Amino acid sequence: MIVVTASSFLKVPQLRRRLEAAFPQRKIIYAEEARVSTREKLLEVLQGAEAWLVGREPADARILGSLPALRVVAKYGVGLDNVDVEACSRLGIRIAWEGGVNRDAVAEHTLGLMLALCRNIGLGSRRLAQGTWWKNGGRNLSTMTVGIIGFGHVGTRVAELLQPFGCQILIHDILDKTEEAERLGARQLKYQELLKLSDLLTFHVPLTPQTLKMFGANELALIKPAVYIVNTSRGEVLDQEKVKGALQKGELAGAGLDVFQSEPLVDKDLYSLDNFVGTAHTAGNSQEAVLAMGEAAIRGLQKELALLDKNSDLN
Repeated sequence: MIVVTASSFLKVPQLRRRLEAAFPQRKIIYAEEARVSTREKLLEVLQGAEAWLVGREPADARILGSLPALRVVAKYGVGLDNVDVEACSRLGIRIAWEGGVNRDAVAEHTLGLMLALCRNIGLGSRRLAQGTWWKNGGRNLSTMTVGIIGFGHVGTRVAELLQPFGCQILIHDILDKTEEAERLGARQLKYQELLKLSDLLTFHVPLTPQTLKMFGANELALIKPAVYIVNTSRGEVLDQEKVKGALQKGELAGAGLDVFQSEPLVDKDLYSLDNFVGTAHTAGNSQEAVLAMGEAAIRGLQKELALLDKNSDLN
């Protein structure tokens, strides 16, 4: 039995049909959001599942340890921060996951947030809707030094999209990405050095203990005045209260955020600020990206279940 809880997957009939065609002999249960709104409900739906196609639901040790029949977790999406990889390994549960499948969508959205901030597109649109003819075109993105934190699939694509703008590009990554950076005319620096030199910061890191609140009070003390910040990775990467305070005080020129510490965003003090542009965690949810992530999850299920079935036949 395959149980699907990934809400974005569930909304696409094409993906449902594709999954059913891939597994005609297996029972498939589609668990709508209301059926998995609590841990207890989630556990109830998953009982007896051999495979779980998960979105943002908590696939933690407690949940996984309560599912003796579970053999495969297939991740819809790119981050594994909600999946306890160590617990899966300990319990013999295989993980089906493919990185970078929505990189183009997230990178394009990142560029959109950059332009919305620098050229006052977000604020100008709000003021026009209020009947104010406000003629302030902001700053050219092309004049800025852009610091890219995390130079994986998305960070690299952002650097590629910035090429026509002629920005100076700095990157930071825990791995040596010197060769890839040089290909794009960028320089790899230590995090603190990048913070001191950048006019615009954009975050593209996974959520780990090392990246949790990696931008907060200490980092704000290092940056130039009037820096823009963009985050399309995970909300917890930023200390949201510190960022809000810096926006309120004018210590940051602006923030373009697609992800938040708690979602949906209900902090009116943040989303009402003139120097804030926000979206509802949609960077990776273009039509093309939704299909790509769904297809990747199905491919992963096919591969892992086929291997398990083969091993079972051999035994």
